[in-house]
Amino acid sequence: MKNLTLALFLACFTACSPSQPQNDDDNDTPGDNVVQNLYDPAVNWKTCGSDVESHACNIISFDHDGNAFDLYQHYGSLIVVDLSAMWCGPCNSAGAGAQGVQDLYTPDDLVYVTVLVENRDREAPTLDDIQAWAADYGNTTAPVVAGERAMLKSGGGEWELASWPTFFYIDREMVIRDVDRGYSAGEVIYSIEWLLTL
Repeated sequence: MKNLTLALFLACFTACSPSQPQNDDDNDTPGDNVVQNLYDPAVNWKTCGSDVESHACNIISFDHDGNAFDLYQHYGSLIVVDLSAMWCGPCNSAGAGAQGVQDLYTPDDLVYVTVLVENRDREAPTLDDIQAWAADYGNTTAPVVAGERAMLKSGGGEWELASWPTFFYIDREMVIRDVDRGYSAGEVIYSIEWLLTL
């Protein structure tokens, strides 16, 4: 009798214990209780930075579609992070090419992320600002994300920005492999092609 009671208790405990929510593909909508790994749990880095060979620090914000953005959700993909400002001429040139680069490297599972740190008034961009940028440059699948000065080392954060724009090339393990300061369309392609060889 004891064994039967214990078996029933364990069955109920296992069945009723909180675990990962069930994923009902037919009814998933943003906001449902769907658990997603933000990064591989086997990787347990304790520090992050913006230097080559550092694990990239996370960027948590919102994108031009008004969705939550979490850089670590792209763990396992190749990532280009472009720190830009709306008032910066070279940043606008980079913005004009972002979606084309994204389209070119989508088969390689690359994500090209433009992080707008400042709007035209040198303030933190609003949703309207990043939506205008995305509309002006045709960003559909290349996310445009709101940033702020606080994310920069000069503002107390971890991302080093020596010039506008600054590009970070991040491998599938979320390690920064290269940093480019300033914009050159050819250099962006060269750095991505190099990243693909790692």
